[in-house]
Amino acid sequence: MTPARTLDSTLAGCAIVIADDCSAGDLDAMLSSRGATVRRAVVPRQGAAHELGPAAIRAARGEVDAVIIVSASAAGSWIDAADRADALESIRRRAGSGRLLLVSVGAGVADRLRDAELRTAVSEHEHPTSSVDRVIEHFGRGGALSLPTDAGPVEVRSGGVVVDGVFVPLSRSAVALIDALATAGGRVISRAELGAALPGPQRTPHAVEAAVARLREALGQRVLVHTVVKRGYRLAVTET
Repeated sequence: MTPARTLDSTLAGCAIVIADDCSAGDLDAMLSSRGATVRRAVVPRQGAAHELGPAAIRAARGEVDAVIIVSASAAGSWIDAADRADALESIRRRAGSGRLLLVSVGAGVADRLRDAELRTAVSEHEHPTSSVDRVIEHFGRGGALSLPTDAGPVEVRSGGVVVDGVFVPLSRSAVALIDALATAGGRVISRAELGAALPGPQRTPHAVEAAVARLREALGQRVLVHTVVKRGYRLAVTET
């Protein structure tokens, strides 16, 4: 069983991408000190490897929790890369639902994202380090999408799930399952629907059942996933 740990770090389980014109900066250390996994996606120069496309694909798949965009040129390149990767519409949906946080450093960056119909939070000051405050406010002070369940408030992150203030690390497959169940908000999800959410080629009903069993094992005593006979599974969302 994967051990749970008290959420003593605000950004535990969060994967954060910084889209910037350079690979240096203070944001990486500030975010990682709070428990986040941080990657840089640098705007490519001629002959340089293009990092924005893969980063956009990860964001569209739910493998990224926040993207901090530091400059207008980075914003334009990020949007273009997402569009070329056919990831832009999925990013729009995830940002619109609150599952993906897009942080703009300055009004110019925000304008570029809004022109692309992307929901964004704007750091209040032009200095990039102010964006860290927006990320912490989102994930540490109730801004992230959370659902009331029988086991307490649930917040899905790319590296696991926060249940009633406790972070439980999960595998990628388990995160994909709980993300799909949380997106349904308590609605019953069929095995076929859950299979479509699983990464990799194994998406049969048996693969779904095995993945659900592993998810339940990782959650321990927290009863979050209910089986609905002959229909599928649902998250144990509390009726409101």
